[in-house]
Amino acid sequence: MNTSYPSQYIDCICTITERFAPTAFHATMPNGKTTVAFVQKKEEHLRERLRPGDKVLCTVCPADFERARIRSIVTTA
Repeated sequence: MNTSYPSQYIDCICTITERFAPTAFHATMPNGKTTVAFVQKKEEHLRERLRPGDKVLCTVCPADFERARIRSIVTTA
């Protein structure tokens, strides 16, 4: 049985809804689904800045929409 997984990741803007661990947040994707968004070690400077309501750029694997990687905070000009 040959199971192939998508190799392309999806970037989307999510909204932080709550923090539930030092590096993990619940976030809402543009389609209304919720995901667990994590801050990577190389982006740890974001941990203390993130608050509920903040918009963040996340990377999601199409095979698992329940986990996302926070890449940056989206700034509005």
